[in-house]
Amino acid sequence: MITRRKLGLVLISLLLLTSLTACSGGSFDIQGSWKTVGGSGFGQASQGAIIRFANGQANLYSPQDTYAFYKEGSDNLLEVTGIFGGTTTFRVDIISNNKIELYLGGESSPRVILERVG
Repeated sequence: MITRRKLGLVLISLLLLTSLTACSGGSFDIQGSWKTVGGSGFGQASQGAIIRFANGQANLYSPQDTYAFYKEGSDNLLEVTGIFGGTTTFRVDIISNNKIELYLGGESSPRVILERVG
């Protein structure tokens, strides 16, 4: 027979598991519109610019970049290929579902900070 205590433990376990999955970036989706904040930026991603990720297209360097967002080991990576074919790989720190930081190589400061718009 299931007691209230056992049912409560099961529910708490499920909630804990769900929150751990969200923290690990398991449910994170980069698609959408983002605004460059925090005094950083480059290329099209200058301070205050709106960056869009949709259907493999982005506008970090030019209006017609392509991108791939994936997990490799414990790192979230964003590969951006500009219109002239150069590819840059950023490490993405997911601060929340609405804020991310992009790092190049082993840099300790983010190259750009993005906050989700709308």
